[in-house]
Amino acid sequence: MNRTIFKLVICSLILLLVQCNYRTSSQKRFSKTLDIKIPKNVVILKDEYQSNWQDFAIYYNIKLSEKQISDLTQSIRNSKYYNPSAYVTDYVQQDMYVEQGAMKAVWARTQSGYIFQNEYGRDVYSAKIDTINRIAEFNESHD
Repeated sequence: MNRTIFKLVICSLILLLVQCNYRTSSQKRFSKTLDIKIPKNVVILKDEYQSNWQDFAIYYNIKLSEKQISDLTQSIRNSKYYNPSAYVTDYVQQDMYVEQGAMKAVWARTQSGYIFQNEYGRDVYSAKIDTINRIAEFNESHD
């Protein structure tokens, strides 16, 4: 009888652990990695996690108020990855990247706002901040 209860408890614990979502919130994840402060209480348009074994992709799109977009752009300009002389028209060029620790990346101005991109590796991060329409799109993928 005791063995049956023990097996049932173990199976229940395994099932419980499998069902739990231990993923860090997208807001916290992108804030930390991109060295910015994403405002709280934004309208979330998409928060999607796609997994294929060890490979995954995260898509996080938000709509911001005027105050929130102002705070976000100020945070971008204070980021350790911000390159004030970088302006992107087509694509990020190699000389635009800022090397900080283990990551080479850049926050750069665009015609409609800001763009973030890191040097391609196993972990790829990108972001597009549209200050006109007040939409921010963040992407992460791991290969």
